[in-house]
Amino acid sequence: MHKILISGYYGFNNVGDEAILKGLIEGIKRVEGPIDIVVLSQHPEFTSKKHEVRSIKRTNLLHIFKEMKNMDLLVSGGGSLFQDVTSKRSIAYYIGIIWFAKRLFKKKVMIYSQGIGPVNKKFNRWLLGKILNTIDFINVRDEKSKLELESLGVTKEILVTTDTVFGISKPPLEMGKAVLEKKSKIKGKPYIGISVRHWKTGNNIAEEMAKLCTDIVQDMDCVPVLIPFHFYKDLKLMESIHKNLDKDIKDKVVIIDEYLYVEDYLSLIGNMDIMVAMRLHGLIFSVLMGVYPVGISYDPKIQSFLHMMDREDAMEVENLNATLLYKELKDAFINKEENTIKLKEYQNKFIELADTHNHKVHDLLSQ
Repeated sequence: MHKILISGYYGFNNVGDEAILKGLIEGIKRVEGPIDIVVLSQHPEFTSKKHEVRSIKRTNLLHIFKEMKNMDLLVSGGGSLFQDVTSKRSIAYYIGIIWFAKRLFKKKVMIYSQGIGPVNKKFNRWLLGKILNTIDFINVRDEKSKLELESLGVTKEILVTTDTVFGISKPPLEMGKAVLEKKSKIKGKPYIGISVRHWKTGNNIAEEMAKLCTDIVQDMDCVPVLIPFHFYKDLKLMESIHKNLDKDIKDKVVIIDEYLYVEDYLSLIGNMDIMVAMRLHGLIFSVLMGVYPVGISYDPKIQSFLHMMDREDAMEVENLNATLLYKELKDAFINKEENTIKLKEYQNKFIELADTHNHKVHDLLSQ
């Protein structure tokens, strides 16, 4: 039985990254069959329980080296591991793991369905280009990431597919429906999902999203559903949005204030009529579940994903304006049927692409 060690941002209660891991594991098992998978995680017990794999602490070098000695392949991904915007140290960690696997243990290494950049520091750009030219295969989730790697001097073949989440089997809608029935006092009206995160603009996000919720309730006669993706961080922002609402609107806006896991989030979003999302995986979840997404961009990866569906740029969070965002949302709602038909084509394309990088894992293990 082959053995894979997986490195990524796992065990941090971020549902997007947990979905990445779920898609990665499901996809590889679907193509490879029985396989020994070990995941580097911040909370190994949590990861083992949720994904039914072995897991070790991502900072325990002794255990990492022990697993590397016996592995057949290091899979680095997916997500946005190689960037130095949200964290200055994480890029060094992920490059270091690759260096140990390749140079110290002479093992095969694959970059798997990653979004690359932005990488701004000159040293980081030089180091990343140098290290990635030594590995066995590179797979990224969008064309922009490929261009970024080429600008770093990477000369190896680069396979462009899509996000690993598209390797997840879609869950039934009943789970999400049950959550909504428990949380919402209003029945029989369309749901508009909203998922945002804290950013440098501060309170402006809470204020503008409160205005958006008010317009959704008063003008569209729909129910806004505030969905925290990185639960403990995003929930505070959702509560701030709710506090900014007038008293007569508060009871008509739903906050998902209980911790859910990947399948529950997917099922919940599948019950939305439209999804407004600032986090990339809010958009990806909605596409996987056949729900039309409206994006808010805080990072180039948002625009890159929308471009893969031939969509125009999303509103930048620095220029967040509830009035303009509401116009885009309402237009999407009015044209929901037509948009859903177009979305289905991209959904099928992305699911097919997800199997491409899983077959590449199989090829590397077979060599």
